[in-house]
Amino acid sequence: MKKTTKLAIGILIGIGLLAIGLIFLNNYLEKRIKTGIEDNLKKAQVSFEKVDVKLLDRKAEIINPFAEIKGKALQVDTIKLNDIHLWDYITRKDVVVGELRISKPVVKFYNFKEESQDSSKIDKSEKSSRFKNKILIKKVKVQKGSFEIFEKDSNSHRLFAAINAIKMEQVRINAQTLKETIPFNYDLILLNADSLFYDLNEQHELAVGDLEIDNNKVTIADLKIIPKYSKQEFQKTISKEKDRYELSIDTILLSDLNWSVQNDSLRFENPYTEINRADFRIYRDKLQPDDNSFKPMYSEMIRKMPILIQFDSIRVLNSFLKYEEKIHEDREYGMVEFSDLNMGIKNFTNIDLDREDFPKTRVVSNSNFMKGAPLHVDWEFDVSDRSNQFQISGDMGRLSAAQMNAFFKAGMNIEASGEILKMYFNFYGNGNKAQGEMRLEYKDFKVEVLRKDGKRKNKIISGLANLIVRNKAINKEANYKEISYTRDTTKSFWNYVWNLIKNGALKSFL
Repeated sequence: MKKTTKLAIGILIGIGLLAIGLIFLNNYLEKRIKTGIEDNLKKAQVSFEKVDVKLLDRKAEIINPFAEIKGKALQVDTIKLNDIHLWDYITRKDVVVGELRISKPVVKFYNFKEESQDSSKIDKSEKSSRFKNKILIKKVKVQKGSFEIFEKDSNSHRLFAAINAIKMEQVRINAQTLKETIPFNYDLILLNADSLFYDLNEQHELAVGDLEIDNNKVTIADLKIIPKYSKQEFQKTISKEKDRYELSIDTILLSDLNWSVQNDSLRFENPYTEINRADFRIYRDKLQPDDNSFKPMYSEMIRKMPILIQFDSIRVLNSFLKYEEKIHEDREYGMVEFSDLNMGIKNFTNIDLDREDFPKTRVVSNSNFMKGAPLHVDWEFDVSDRSNQFQISGDMGRLSAAQMNAFFKAGMNIEASGEILKMYFNFYGNGNKAQGEMRLEYKDFKVEVLRKDGKRKNKIISGLANLIVRNKAINKEANYKEISYTRDTTKSFWNYVWNLIKNGALKSFL
């Protein structure tokens, strides 16, 4: 036999033996990887229908995994791992995967029992100490799923979100990340969800039409706070005064939202926030018993928020605000409204309250008051100041008495005629007392005091009132620098400001 023939036969035999060896090695590694995945799933108390590993294609698939622990459940159609890096697993037991695909995950939370802080730390420490390997997933794709939170022992949702897609890149899990609240790191995230629903309380629910997160840019479309009851039915659900809200917002944009955990508190930071086309309607039935609980100032509310927040600039654009009060059973609601509302808020923060250069929060708004008068308001306060000092100033243009009667008739039992030509105010104070000045110009202003039915005029009292109402106020005479008011701490900040303005108006009129 020729040498070339012998060499060819030897090569063929070698190739055959190598192929057989690779087949045995492939089968061995497939079984090893499959067994490793199955063992880890069982240790994590995850049931599954099937685990399939194709080593030559560097793929693995888990069919119908399901896990339930401490009231939390996860069900998935399929989990696919593509482009598994075998050498990293063989040599270092590290898991490096090119792509992880999760199809139709359903995440459910059934209760809200929290473990104590100490046990939580122990669990994290134990997990991280046992975890010696590293996991790197270069791309994660989640397709069509839902996230659901249920009321305890109930089938009704507290929260529901339909997830269209989630994409993440460079997801890393190691002993260090397992010690953190979020047990993994990532470089990029894209998320799109719709049909988001949240049960706020017994009277209101929140809905979002679309939520999109593009790395740190967040866009929310068609956000609504929806009352569960009509104005009449709402009163049957409360035992004392409480506001009924209706809110719709076309879009909310957060330009660069970053979040973290600091001392067990969530921390949110964003340089620019835009709220476009908000329509906010508030209704209160004053016939209900008073809510005599303490009402904190806005600076105190922000200071004591359960989360840490730093929003550098917030813009509210093209918006509308309406407040209605039911004061008498048989009359129309008292009402004030602000249309074409545009507002800027600077330094909305409660982070590092003790620093010397803590910035003041400033709110500047421009609107059309009662569809008639341009209104400008400039309001400033210091969240870090425990005395809750503030300053608020503003000016309003021409407004007819007929437009003011929407509130005068129901709230003060009077009907006015004439017009306000110009109003300016500047008040400053703290959580207990405020003072300041107000200037009011008006023309041909007359009042008619109504009888108890709110319809017929009380001619005698009306005549006496008009005898002491000046026909026209002059700037110098109407400039009062000793307007003051001691706050009723069971009332809101806006009741505080309203009483200051009312005191100034009375001094101007009389």
